[in-house]
Amino acid sequence: MPLRNLFYSTLLAFISLTFPAIAHETVDPPGKKVEHPHNPGKPVVVPTITTPKPTKVGDPIKPPRLPVNPPKKLPTPTKVKHPSKPPKLPVNPAKKPGKPTIHPTKQQNIKVTKAEFGVFRRDKGGKITFIPTKKVPLEAGLAYGWRLQLKNYKGKVTWKEIFRLPQLPLTWGTQNGENFSLSNNGTAAVTTRTDAVQKGMITNSWTITPGDPQGNHLIEVYIGDQHVASFEFQVVKPNQKRKKIVKGKIQS
Repeated sequence: MPLRNLFYSTLLAFISLTFPAIAHETVDPPGKKVEHPHNPGKPVVVPTITTPKPTKVGDPIKPPRLPVNPPKKLPTPTKVKHPSKPPKLPVNPAKKPGKPTIHPTKQQNIKVTKAEFGVFRRDKGGKITFIPTKKVPLEAGLAYGWRLQLKNYKGKVTWKEIFRLPQLPLTWGTQNGENFSLSNNGTAAVTTRTDAVQKGMITNSWTITPGDPQGNHLIEVYIGDQHVASFEFQVVKPNQKRKKIVKGKIQS
């Protein structure tokens, strides 16, 4: 007998002696009397083995559901009215600088009956004589100007004079208390003054000074907003032949 077979036979005999049930692989029915494997002659009742029925496992325990309150709807936002805006005040556009405003005194009924331009000469006795002319000699100290005759007017009157020169003079000078201004280029002057009417007449004069230009000059006179007179004249050299004055009329 091969050695390996001998080993297996010996092992099987040992197992059969020690565990006869296992060796013969027999299973006795429950309740049958059998011999005790270790105490021969003593019967042993095979116990009834009750196989427990498998317990039905249910679903895993779920945690209790807590009542979930549905989210409350947020209140509809209330529209907040903006505070009432202050009413827009009308904005008057800035007025462009214009001509000086004159506030005449009772001048609505003024009527100019006569307008003259000329030179004012003083005689040896100090008497001043007005000589109408359109040519003014360029003599230092010589006065020239205009006068207006008003019809049936008494009281004060406000007038404005615009004096235009052909070029910029060396100096400008006015009397105290006058409203006086110059143009941007300095060749025109605006004078505003209020005078008392004397014998129905108002007048204004200028004086020749060194540096005054020769050529054509223009004076415009306004009473209130009314243009009442214009005077065109020339300032000429002193040695230029003058026109002779005869009875207030000009003759060559």
